[in-house]
Parts: sequence; C-alpha cells; structure tokens
Amino acid sequence: MKEIVLCACSGMNPRGEVARASVYDVAQEDEDSKVCCIVATGGGKQKYIDLAQANPIIVVNGCPQNCTTTLLKQKGATVDKVLLVPEILEKEGLTAECTVRMNENDEKCVEVLKREIRKAKEEL
Repeated sequence: MKEIVLCACSGMNPRGEVARASVYDVAQEDEDSKVCCIVATGGGKQKYIDLAQANPIIVVNGCPQNCTTTLLKQKGATVDKVLLVPEILEKEGLTAECTVRMNENDEKCVEVLKREIRKAKEEL
C-alpha cells in the first residue's frame, strides 16, 4: 500500500487549527496516511525530511501564503496536491473561528476538510 503524507499549516490562526485537526484525523483513521510535522521538517529533523521526500504529499495550507508548501519544497520534497483552507470552507459557507480551542463550527470545518483530503488522496 502506498503511503500518502499529509502536511498541515502550523500557523496560529483558526484556519491552521482546522487544517491540523483534519490532517491528524485522516492520518489516524486511514491506514495509508502519515502526518509530516512541518515545524520539525523546517527545523531540519531528518526523519520528517526523509518522509516528505519519499512519498506523495498532500499539503493543507491555512492561507494563501502557502508556508507549508514553501518549506517542503525548500527541503527537497515534491508537493503533489495543495489544498487551501479558506477556498474549501468558502464553498461550504463556513469560516474557521477559534485559534486555540475549536468550537462546534470549527469541527464542521474539520469534517469538510477531511472530505477534501480524501478526495485529493483518490486523485493521486
């Protein structure tokens, strides 16, 4: 089974929070998915760099700055699919709200993102 690496925004904003939660959930629920910690990758931790370089990657960016995508590319990884949280949530009429603790609305955002991550996985 091919492993798919999921890497989420680590920004301190509500979109980063729901990105991280959705990536974590999918990695826990789907055997073929692993999480790559973008902070450890950016910090030069070889375990995560190797993981990112060796597998297909889906990035869930919290904003158009695309920091996660940029960091992975700087570490020599090929990003196969990029999901942008605000665009995905806007289509559903949702906006992430909380930065540190998720509320009921943010949990709805997570479910929407999980569907999009799984759709992206099927496209790889």
